[in-house]
Amino acid sequence: MDIDSIRSISRISRSLWGDYDKSLVMGSDTLSSVGLLKLDDDQTLERVSKALIERAERNPPRLLALQHPFFRLAPIERFLLTALHIEHWSYARISRILGVEARMIAPWAWAIRMKLCFQESKELVDYPRGPTSLGPACPNYDISEPWTQRLLDDESGKRERMFLQGHLMACAPCRKSLEISRKLIFKVESLIPVKEAAEDTESATQALAQIWEDGESSYRPIKTTFAQSLNRFFNQTRVQYATLILIAVTFALIKKLF
Repeated sequence: MDIDSIRSISRISRSLWGDYDKSLVMGSDTLSSVGLLKLDDDQTLERVSKALIERAERNPPRLLALQHPFFRLAPIERFLLTALHIEHWSYARISRILGVEARMIAPWAWAIRMKLCFQESKELVDYPRGPTSLGPACPNYDISEPWTQRLLDDESGKRERMFLQGHLMACAPCRKSLEISRKLIFKVESLIPVKEAAEDTESATQALAQIWEDGESSYRPIKTTFAQSLNRFFNQTRVQYATLILIAVTFALIKKLF
């Protein structure tokens, strides 16, 4: 598994527990367990994410973390926001992890974003309404999953994106709706504390990477390099003792001969 995927696991785990030590323990335990399944890297990342959510639902974050509005959201809600804002994962990947249809992600994401801004944090941002009046070419603004969110999440199809880009150049009301939605999404992202823990993230990433490497060497020896095998061999205590004895005997023989 590449380092970026492992870094994603460390951030997701941190978003679910808040506490560095708890998130590292949960992340390492889950990564070690899923590693035994011998899945490919993408499948491993998705299976670890799903398992972390399930464990977070059974083991909520500490009371101190709950003082932050982000941690008052349900684990699955925190995961979804982290996946969208920090990992920039597609609706399709998120839907596979959560075991729901991809079409459900957009209204769910919009509802959680609104909940975090207007219910949990009570931030002073403009309510993201659609245009007061629609022109004949204006896209329909669905208040449960507006096109503005789909565009900002990079989930618009190529044809839809080309249409919107051209339309926005000529339509001031739609441009205003897009700008209000953009401010809401930026505000939501600022309320996700995972980005503030960059140093902890790197520390946890290195620890998880070592765990993954050790697991790969133990359960998939074909992936172990000669240097890694040699290093692991000489790190064994009995081998070190045997090496010292061999050196001592060799030195004594050389001394006797000369």
